[in-house]
Amino acid sequence: MDNLIERYVYDVIRRLPEKDRDEVSKELKSNIYDMLPENADENARKMVLYNLGSPASLAEKYRQKPRYLISPAVYDDYVRVLKWVLPLVGVVVLVIGMILGAIDAIKDGMVDLPYLMSNIFSKGIAMGISAVFQALIWTTVGFVIADRTGAKSDKSKEQEWKIEDLPEALPDDKGKIKLSDSIAELVLTVVFSILGILICRGVLPIAFVILNGDTQIRTLFSPSFLASCVPAIAVMAILGVGACIFKIKVRRWTPIVCGAVVVSTIINMCIMIYLFNRPDLFSAEFIAFLQSVDWSSFDLLSFMGASGPNLFVVFISIVIVVCSLAECGQAIYRTLKYKKPQ
Repeated sequence: MDNLIERYVYDVIRRLPEKDRDEVSKELKSNIYDMLPENADENARKMVLYNLGSPASLAEKYRQKPRYLISPAVYDDYVRVLKWVLPLVGVVVLVIGMILGAIDAIKDGMVDLPYLMSNIFSKGIAMGISAVFQALIWTTVGFVIADRTGAKSDKSKEQEWKIEDLPEALPDDKGKIKLSDSIAELVLTVVFSILGILICRGVLPIAFVILNGDTQIRTLFSPSFLASCVPAIAVMAILGVGACIFKIKVRRWTPIVCGAVVVSTIINMCIMIYLFNRPDLFSAEFIAFLQSVDWSSFDLLSFMGASGPNLFVVFISIVIVVCSLAECGQAIYRTLKYKKPQ
């Protein structure tokens, strides 16, 4: 089967509902080959495809119901994102809500077990459901924007459509960046950045509970450290969103996409290493707690940086560097491996 025709047919049927794609594909291929003369060369194939018109306009003619909020071209990706983003966000925020519910109940002195459990589950479920709806809304908005942007691009190029506008590869091409992965990454970046900022602002406080005869709550990080994290998280979120936008727009591993990912990853790595190397990482309350506990032969104070070399920060920094370099290397490898032939 001629690759040029395969690319054209794919560019048409990817804009149609899944249930119609097989039938339209067979019909369109049959029509194209009926229009071709015997022993047709490449120029004859191009002429037939130009006569059929742009894939976007031809797809509109095949659609029985052309009005969609999420068009068939991206609907499968949309459903795929929802299937794993919504449960992930819901479970994470549910756990955070349950922890906050327990902390609120303990702060209020409500140690009655039925009340405690009720407060934990009610707050957790309420926050989890709210987060799921927020993720659903922002995922839908992201797909609508990406879809409408693509549709406007198709219409603006309708009069100057060229064979070169066809997808360079069919769906099994590993060089293609899935739209679902990019939008899922975008939604998760936004959601968890917001959660991080709320935690740093004290709206969702980080605390640990110690049961030692009575209930105690100790803050983990110092207020100055959390305050410095707010602009850092904002910068990392902007860089992450920017890299995701490049992926959504281009949808292939190109030098500009690779550059956006590498720059974003390196800057984020530097920011995180700087934050974890701050001397005010842990709160004085937490350091005092470490000093008050007998750790026997294990010097936890030295490991956590309360005294001596900060092995905890060294370990975390190494993990951050290794993960960041691995992500950069993967982006560069994919770009070089799937680079379009010149």
